[in-house]
Amino acid sequence: MIFELTLAVIAAAWVLAYLLLRYVFKRRSENISLYPLFLIVRSRGVTEPLDRLAAAAPRFWDAVSRAATVVGVGLTAFAIYILASNLSTYLFRPETVGPQNIVIPLIIGVTIRVEQIPYLLIAFGVVLLTHEGLHGIIARREGLPVKSAGIFLVFILPGGFVEPDEESFRKSPPGARIRVAAVGSFANLAIGVIVILAMLGLFSQSEGGLIVVQTEEGSSIPVNEVLVSIDGIPANSYTARNINITLRENITVTGLSGTYTYRVRPEVVGESIPLGTLVRSLGVSRVDIYIPLRWGGGDPATVYNLYKSLSWLQLVSIGVAVFNMLPIHMLDGSIILRAFLEKVGVKRVGPAVNLATAICLILLASNIFMTYSFFGFFQL
Repeated sequence: MIFELTLAVIAAAWVLAYLLLRYVFKRRSENISLYPLFLIVRSRGVTEPLDRLAAAAPRFWDAVSRAATVVGVGLTAFAIYILASNLSTYLFRPETVGPQNIVIPLIIGVTIRVEQIPYLLIAFGVVLLTHEGLHGIIARREGLPVKSAGIFLVFILPGGFVEPDEESFRKSPPGARIRVAAVGSFANLAIGVIVILAMLGLFSQSEGGLIVVQTEEGSSIPVNEVLVSIDGIPANSYTARNINITLRENITVTGLSGTYTYRVRPEVVGESIPLGTLVRSLGVSRVDIYIPLRWGGGDPATVYNLYKSLSWLQLVSIGVAVFNMLPIHMLDGSIILRAFLEKVGVKRVGPAVNLATAICLILLASNIFMTYSFFGFFQL
């Protein structure tokens, strides 16, 4: 409820700011564009810092751009294969469908719970900085002028862009266009892999319990408590879904911060109920898995938030890296495909790119449709 109210206040502030600047103060700026729920901030003085970065390690950036070309082609093939293989699983092997086959768009408030916003903002910020930054550096390394760079905000979702001179980019050699387009996803993939390795080094490979994320009023178990066991049964994602617990006169809940004892009503003593249902009956409305640090210790809330931040960062980084390489109009994958077809001498490049876009959109839409057909509506 608090998140929904916050979003409503932010939306109202957006509209008020737009109306004031547009109709009361009537201010216009060449570098700032404000629309209802949409803000663009441009900087046209980006060439010099990009040139300094590109000149600092020219051989390194050349090696990165060459590696990005190879990886980009591989990501395009991988993305198409994954979508086609996933759809085949839904259609011809439905008994094997599981969470690994889920394909959904990331839409806050629709497919993503609003409480995930802080983690997503961190992830998007890192992804955009590296993605667009590498586009700009390699563009300058290829001698292409960059008109501007900037950030935009759609409601609360940030974005970024590097805007090369369109005419110069269009007339540049196909190889240069491929390298500039491919390096953004390459940067995202590298960040994703680094984060995964960091998580493997920092966190245990087994659950440490269930952390309390939300409670009902009057609950004796506080938020951020980690439930370790209930009447001796370990509390984790598996037991919460699959293990029943027989109610005794007293139920003992063991947490990292303390022990909680509840007296059971006589009329339900002896009944068997799922462990997850029992947790909810104790005034805990929502829990999440808790992955402890390898060496133990640490404030549970801090450890949990760090794990969630890194989890979303690797998910968004790798997701953007793969999705962006699909040959769909407006994505870098279509730039690479167009440049490659021109390089090999294909005459009807436009229709070929349009066909690839149509095929990929059909695959993507079919996977999303099948996901909701099998799993129903859900939020991450």
